[in-house]
Amino acid sequence: MFFAADFELYEPRFQGDVEWNQRRLEVRHRLQALGDQVKMAFAEMGFGLERRESLHHPHHTNRKKVLRQRTMLFRDKKARKSLQSFLGKELGKDLDSARNNVHFQICLDKEGCWWGLRMDATAWYDLNVLVKRAEEGAGQKELAAACLAAPGFHLEIDRGGSRPLAEMDARAWRDFAGVVQPGQSSLEIVARMPKAAVIEAGEDWSSGVVADLLRLAPFFRLASWDLESPSGVSR
Repeated sequence: MFFAADFELYEPRFQGDVEWNQRRLEVRHRLQALGDQVKMAFAEMGFGLERRESLHHPHHTNRKKVLRQRTMLFRDKKARKSLQSFLGKELGKDLDSARNNVHFQICLDKEGCWWGLRMDATAWYDLNVLVKRAEEGAGQKELAAACLAAPGFHLEIDRGGSRPLAEMDARAWRDFAGVVQPGQSSLEIVARMPKAAVIEAGEDWSSGVVADLLRLAPFFRLASWDLESPSGVSR
């Protein structure tokens, strides 16, 4: 899937060099193909996802440096449409950005690969739903069960600290609800692998990533805002 030369593209000496754009485009295409595998697998489970990729060339939005590349998968146009109608034109358009939605991601940089689920601070609709679930006993139990279904992942809040996801029991989710602030906090559920292990795994690596992300489906459902979510958004 990925080779030693792919990871070298993100070394500091190459990050801003446009001569390597074609090589990074090739990496982008492989990420796209892997993202499509994830889309198909989730479609079979009834989840509609849309795929986007990060820039593969230096640009002002990445400060003229390609530090890493990733593919992201988030609620599709059909799922966004009903939410956008509820929010209105001005707020609703924000949901067309992957970063403003809870999303799956598959990434690589000079060190290796990581994959999982991410909620940026701008995805506050979804994070608010997660917090509301974590405030109630029934929601705490649902979240704890979803965490047990996804061994091998770690939970990181605001890029600080790391806790095995399987250790997030009902009490831990109650505590989570007391400290996380939608609109200010970010959350990541992540698995990481150093580049040597990714290279050694070859094509088996991609199938393992797809299987891992499928194990996050129960959590993704609980974290995704819809019009039936507990106290998601009110007029």
